[in-house]
Formats: sequence, structure tokens, C-alpha cells
Amino acid sequence: MDIDIKEEVYKCSKCGLCQSVCPIYLATKNEMYLPRGRYIILNNFFNNQKKLSKKFLKNLDVCLNCNLCKDFCPSNIDMEQIIEKLKNQYCKTIIPFSFYYKFLLYFYRFFNFKKVYKPKNLGLKGNVLYFEGCYNKYINPIDKNASLKLIEELGYKITKIIPNCCGYPLLSDGNLSEFEKNAEKIISECNGNFDYIVCSCDSCFSNLLKIKNEDFTSKLITLDKLLELNNYKLSTEKKVYFYKPLLRKNEVYSPFEFEKINKKGTCSLMENFFMLKHRNLAKQIRNSVFNSVEQMKEKDIITTCNLTKWGLSKQLKRKVFSYSEYVFFKEIKKL
Repeated sequence: MDIDIKEEVYKCSKCGLCQSVCPIYLATKNEMYLPRGRYIILNNFFNNQKKLSKKFLKNLDVCLNCNLCKDFCPSNIDMEQIIEKLKNQYCKTIIPFSFYYKFLLYFYRFFNFKKVYKPKNLGLKGNVLYFEGCYNKYINPIDKNASLKLIEELGYKITKIIPNCCGYPLLSDGNLSEFEKNAEKIISECNGNFDYIVCSCDSCFSNLLKIKNEDFTSKLITLDKLLELNNYKLSTEKKVYFYKPLLRKNEVYSPFEFEKINKKGTCSLMENFFMLKHRNLAKQIRNSVFNSVEQMKEKDIITTCNLTKWGLSKQLKRKVFSYSEYVFFKEIKKL
């Protein structure tokens, strides 16, 4: 859905319901980070045609892109799309953040010597493509290895591994034209006869769903959903906590049969790039997020977002498993 920013902003009734759900506002109590506060500033801008301040434009990054505000908004205003469009129109930079992000990934790849599993392609149930994502490609391929082995365990043939980035760094810059070009490259990689495009990371999956191609998005599936379709269930007697990313706040993906740390969904901040640009603010929010998690040291923690896994591991200084790692190394491998 394409939106008109001006029309969206005028829909705001200033009711303040977003105050009760916005994670940034709840941690900072700063109205400038609240959707309502942003809409008031934008309303004034559209009515008086004054320039948007540098401070306002800089703070567009201070958003988790969770769209909880939209879920609770009586007018159904899409804050995430508004921010993407504002960045696209007003936040052009000489060196975009996506450039720094690529540099960071290559830095990690230089020190990463872990071997990558090569699919045997013996499946009988059907053909699948696997979308590896930047985390699996550059930082830690353990999740990728476990995912590929699980897919083969289910009886599918992995005909291709899609190497492209999902495009989130481009959306973080507001570079919508480059995001669309990147989407075209991804679609061109998805050729041949296949049943599913399997994704083991929630961050990648949620951004791939934004690609405007129904043939592509209709075949997208998360790894846990693929296991569920094949009647696989996790062993519930084990002591496990599921750290539910904000990306699963509405449980639109498959349910889990073990206890959740936060039933509404929680952000590790690694799901979003503003923590790299606003470190002091990120620290303030992070402290409010992790208080409850640190008390759960007696159980394994698993999550379905690789960036969340990375963020949790850094913050908690303990082992955090991705979904595919846990299922393969803790369950199937021991059978």
C-alpha cells in the first residue's frame, strides 16, 4: 500500500493511545519520539510550509519500526511508512548508513572462519530456495548450517541459496528506489521450479514481505512454519524460554509451545539500526528491556530473529540460540 504522508498525518485525532504502547516513549517519556508528537510537528510543517528541523529529521531514526502505534491507532495511521517516505524525501546523505553497514559486515567476515554446510540435494518432498540473510552470510553461518540441515531432514531439496541482502539497511536510509532495485535482484535470483522460499530470520522475512510481488511473497515461509507444516513439534519438557521479537507481536507466524519471555513481543534493539546512531538513547531503552530477561538464567533462551540473538548475546553475556540452532543441535542431533 502506498500512502500520502499529508493525508495520513491529518487523520491523527491526538487521542494519545500511542502513548501506552510505543516502546521508545515508555522508556524516555519524550513526546518528540511519540507518533502523536511527530504528527503535530508535521501538521505544522504542512500548514505553514516551514522547514523541518535537523533535530526532527535526525530523530526519525529513533523508531523501532514495530508499528505497535498503528495496531492501536483508531485511524490506522502507518508510522513506519511515513518515516520511510520522510527519510526518502528529506534525509539524503553523502555517505548513507547502508555503506557503513556493508563495511561492518565485511569486517566481521574477515574474522569469520566457520565452515558453511553444502546441501546434498537429496530431497523428495519438493524444491525450496533458502534465503540466508546478511547475518548468516557474514557474521555467523551456524544458523544457516542448522537451517539447511533441518530442511534436508524434512525431505526437501535445496535448489538454491539466495545470497542477497533483504534491503533493510536501504529502508533505514529511506532509500526506497534502491530498495526496489534490490528487490528486483532478489526476484531475479528466484527462478526455476520451487515450492517455498525459506527464511530463518524474522528481520529478513518481515522485510521481504514488503517486496511488491505477489508471486514472490506468496512462497515466502519461515523455517518454524515449514517445520509446523511437516508436523514437527518442539520437545516441551525441556526448560526453554522463547524471546519473542517485536516482529512477531501479532503472532502472525506459527505459535510456539514453550513459555514466552514477553507475550507482546520485545525488541532487542539489534532488530533496528538506530542503536548504532543513538548509542546513549539505545542504552537507556536497552536497560528497560533486559531487566526481566536477566533473571532467567536457569533456562535456555531461543529466538527467531538473528539480529535479536546477536543483541541478546552481547547484552546478557550468555548463550542464546536461534530457532534452527536449538532444534537441530539440541533436539534432532541427539536423536
